[in-house]
Amino acid sequence: MRLLYTKGDGRLGWTQDLIGDKIPPYAILSHTWKEGQEVTFADLKDLDNAVDVDTQRKEGYRKIHFCAQQAKRDGLDYFWVDTCCIDKANNTELSRAINSMFRWYQNAKRCYVFLSDVANDTLEIDSKSALKQSRWFKRGWTLQELLAPRSVEFFSEEGERLGDKESLQHLIHEVTDIPIEALSGSDLSEFDVAKRFSWAANRQTTEEEDGAYCLFGIFGVHLPLIYGEGKDNALERLRSAAILKHKGRSQDQEEKLGKIRSWLSAPDPSTNYHKAHKQRQAETGLWLLEGEQFTRWKKSAASRLWLYGIPGCGKTILSSTVVENLLQHCHDDTNMVTAYFYFDFNDTQKQDPELMLRSLLCQLVQRSVVIPKDVDALFSSCENGQRKPSSHALLQVIKEAAQEFTHVYVVLDALDECTQRLELMDMLEAVAGWQLDNLHLLMTSRKERDIERSLEEYIRDEDTVCLQRDVVDKDIQRYVQQRLRVDKGLAKWNKDASVRQEIEAALMGGARGMQVF
Repeated sequence: MRLLYTKGDGRLGWTQDLIGDKIPPYAILSHTWKEGQEVTFADLKDLDNAVDVDTQRKEGYRKIHFCAQQAKRDGLDYFWVDTCCIDKANNTELSRAINSMFRWYQNAKRCYVFLSDVANDTLEIDSKSALKQSRWFKRGWTLQELLAPRSVEFFSEEGERLGDKESLQHLIHEVTDIPIEALSGSDLSEFDVAKRFSWAANRQTTEEEDGAYCLFGIFGVHLPLIYGEGKDNALERLRSAAILKHKGRSQDQEEKLGKIRSWLSAPDPSTNYHKAHKQRQAETGLWLLEGEQFTRWKKSAASRLWLYGIPGCGKTILSSTVVENLLQHCHDDTNMVTAYFYFDFNDTQKQDPELMLRSLLCQLVQRSVVIPKDVDALFSSCENGQRKPSSHALLQVIKEAAQEFTHVYVVLDALDECTQRLELMDMLEAVAGWQLDNLHLLMTSRKERDIERSLEEYIRDEDTVCLQRDVVDKDIQRYVQQRLRVDKGLAKWNKDASVRQEIEAALMGGARGMQVF
């Protein structure tokens, strides 16, 4: 993908075509197109045209200017706008872009929804009605632009912030009939194929085939574009690929899966994940993700990694950074899976090691191509879900279910917040004893003696990471610098380098290795 940025003289600049790790943090725009008024790739091919009068007269230029300014306010140097960042005349590039679109929106740090038909004066009369009637909720492409990004913010045509996906989720649910769980970041594969198709039932696209192509990312499939095949043929290709991709389960299998989930009654760890992830400052945690230990852990057979540190050093936020990395790593390969659990002093459902096992099993089954035979057998032996399974039985079926995948990444956060610590450590020792080459286990906790004594039996010194002050301070410094740059109340101090350095030093010293993000 190529990104836009603003040069020192105010002109727009383009990056080269970037891939993978070379893509810097960026914002992305979601909007509805207006025929003849959008700034295209051809308009900006010679970047000097970005300041030409004819280009600036187009309504679309105002959206580009808004995106550039809002990204700057959010501390982001780069941004992406579909109208002018894709060369639609190049069929290869267009096909690649459409097949990558969901991922591009998913990986954006911020997604700005520019509602060109929602004005401030209409909001003063009836804000909810004005939002509900926006064309943005009726277009096909905006469905993935709503669901894929973590951060989605809505703005009026004057650029006034109206709220975000979280604060407006009940209104969005009312307009779109998309479940709150999907709007809150749940894995879309948890919703059956028919349900996901229903979300797009009343949406329109300019090209009839785009009614199918705009859903590629919703189903996690990659298909060639065949404009001219007609909407029905495009939808049939998509439906076949979606069923094949997403387990190929029959209706009976889907019903059985629902019964198994109800039987397990597993707590949902995604609430902890999303809560912690929202607190993460952009670019923090990279020292771990890009480091040798984590890289080795992802690739090595039967690998383990223990991260420990003092209370408040950011272990849970770092866990969520790891989980995000692993979910993206496994996204396009159904032979790999990420399962995770957060122990939590504030939630009794997340203090019991048996409930941890139920949650992990539920996540494995959800990702499995078919319901594993051992899971089905255990369900039947428990009187078809009338009795709860024992911890020993859960461990056995987790072991069998894990062997269905080429790689299983398990992240367990805050072992010290488990109220039945001895039972938990015995379980983890049993899991380590399996010696499954495809199983990768990462844990975080405080450095408490009973935990350390148990883990040292099967975790080598080189597979431990101490979240000491020198590594945590790198993330704290990024946060402080970011706040000084974008916070209006602090911006005045940012102009004087010596004052800025003094403020940074004072805040860094006061943090004392405590993560503030």
